[in-house]
Amino acid sequence: MQRLVDAVGTIIKSKGYKGLGLNAIAKEAGVSKILIHRYFGSVDLLVEAYVLKNDYWIAKTGEVAVETEAGTDKEKLQKLVSNLLRGHFEYFNTHEEMRSIILWEITEHTNLLNSICRLREETGSILLDKAVPLFEGTGKSIKGVTALMVSAIYYIVLHAKKNQSTICGIDVNSKEGQDEILRTIDQIVEWTFDD
Repeated sequence: MQRLVDAVGTIIKSKGYKGLGLNAIAKEAGVSKILIHRYFGSVDLLVEAYVLKNDYWIAKTGEVAVETEAGTDKEKLQKLVSNLLRGHFEYFNTHEEMRSIILWEITEHTNLLNSICRLREETGSILLDKAVPLFEGTGKSIKGVTALMVSAIYYIVLHAKKNQSTICGIDVNSKEGQDEILRTIDQIVEWTFDD
């Protein structure tokens, strides 16, 4: 089973999501294609198993649930939001396969990708449901700020990796550029949580 899941990542990395076919996955894993159906039921469910194992936000569900269970302390939530967004940037910047999956999500409509997006949203709602009450009457939208930052991270990294170019003079492919983005994430989250 693990060889099949790993084969999905290898194919995404080398050929992109369009290379994900029954025969290609079985060949890459060095197993019979019958095993894909036996263990996973279909190629889509195998791809879903790969994404569930490797998606940053889905992997953070348990941590977010534990961290927010104890209460809605503003300082604690600020640190959690900042750490999650920093981790999102660092993870997405270093995982080529997840960049391919996100590109796939924004260019094609499939039930598989929709279900994965819903799972990510469920993780986000665990955190945001705790944070939103802290912003009532402030005129600030923690949901809006988080949505913009998550989307910006996707775009900044995808643009830098695909085009090897800078964004607003920042080279996200360099250590200095990455550090600048991480500092800026902290600053935006701090501004959002400031009274």
